Amino acid sequence: MTAPARIPLANLPTPLTFAPRLSEELGAKIWLKRDDLTGVGLGGNKARSVEFHMGACHEAGADVFVTGGGPRSNWVLTAAAAAAARGLDCELVLFGDRPPPGTSGVDLLDRLGDVRIHFTGSPVRASVDPVLGRVEERLVAEGRRPYAVGRGGAGPVGALGYVAAVEEIDDQARRAGIRFDAMWLAAGSCGTIAGLVAGYRRQAGGPLLVGVAVHRPVEECRRLIEGISEASLDLLEVRGRYPVRWEVADHLDPDPMEVDAAARLMARTEGVFLDPEYGACTLADLIRRAGEVRGPVLLLVTGGTLNLFCGSSAA
Repeated sequence: MTAPARIPLANLPTPLTFAPRLSEELGAKIWLKRDDLTGVGLGGNKARSVEFHMGACHEAGADVFVTGGGPRSNWVLTAAAAAAARGLDCELVLFGDRPPPGTSGVDLLDRLGDVRIHFTGSPVRASVDPVLGRVEERLVAEGRRPYAVGRGGAGPVGALGYVAAVEEIDDQARRAGIRFDAMWLAAGSCGTIAGLVAGYRRQAGGPLLVGVAVHRPVEECRRLIEGISEASLDLLEVRGRYPVRWEVADHLDPDPMEVDAAARLMARTEGVFLDPEYGACTLADLIRRAGEVRGPVLLLVTGGTLNLFCGSSAA
């Protein structure tokens, strides 16, 4: 298998901006990479992944996009919106039961037209996986050509979005005359940080990457990051692979007051709204460790606008 073509869908490059008032509050130079502004399906960072999945879908000659997650999943909403923009049918598997109106992204999914939604009836995220397999089998039996992607869009193909983002970030930093010492970001399905790890492994040098684990245990995150990043480099047929500094911070049981305080601080100082599950948890971890920061820090704002209005999501 080789790397698929990329189908441009997102508004790129996203802005790289200095956060002066937040920096003053934390006593460190903080920059923001505004991947909440990618413009596809309100899902923020997931837009980069979906560009490569849509490329793979096109190359496979598929006529229906199949994926799954939670009723408030950033990935699901982005993938379904991208499928609609490409004129593809879409079948989604969501864990749990259909939520009440106004409490999830299902209301928005219903507006996309050719989207068929299946609910597993179980609150367990992993309940999505076997149903995805059955949906794919049914579609094949019906003579359709499905392209199926697991929860969160994570995997070597999806991670290519952030392999490519490394060049974008480096170019913007170079133009701004800065060199980042560290980068903080949320680690949910771990595809984003895996892509960054792979991207920096293609070159000598790079910032410390701090992935804040919000869904999975730290060891599981580490295994996923290692596996996905290596598989992404295999797709790209990269031979020379340099060491990269990266770590996973445990934020599985966050203090709600800390998370809320972080979200309020970002809004008050920079006018940027962070969702409670990803962005605010990531900033909360950075706030706790701000005294350890030596040089400029990049905070990757992964977005997820839906979560600002419907609570937490689940990829």
